[in-house]
Amino acid sequence: MIRIKIAYALSIALVLFVLYFGTGYVFFPETQTGGFGLPVMPSKGDPILAVKGVRDIGTGLVVLTLLVFRNVRALGWTLLTLAFIPLGDMLIVLTHNGSAAAAFGIHGATAAVMVLISALFLIRPAQNGQ
Repeated sequence: MIRIKIAYALSIALVLFVLYFGTGYVFFPETQTGGFGLPVMPSKGDPILAVKGVRDIGTGLVVLTLLVFRNVRALGWTLLTLAFIPLGDMLIVLTHNGSAAAAFGIHGATAAVMVLISALFLIRPAQNGQ
């Protein structure tokens, strides 16, 4: 039971983190662009930053919805599936001469945390000594 409580706490932190960055890309893109890890980011008025922000907000809202309804299995599988997004971001940064530190430290770490949380939700303890 403590495993699930830890997973819920980490999921809530993840949702807040993703919503914070997502709203930042939509409303204050100039404050967010430097942390992505690419050597050149779009300018302040470029709509691609808002697209990224909306993607992040949508991701956070999906996880938040599953948290509200306390669907442990669906939450675990959803987080595992959504880990593709930061993994993809990591690969984009690495293949476009971006910062390896940002690629692994921001995007890779986020994907790893999402996989860890999903494992906490999905792994079932052995029953009756099996």
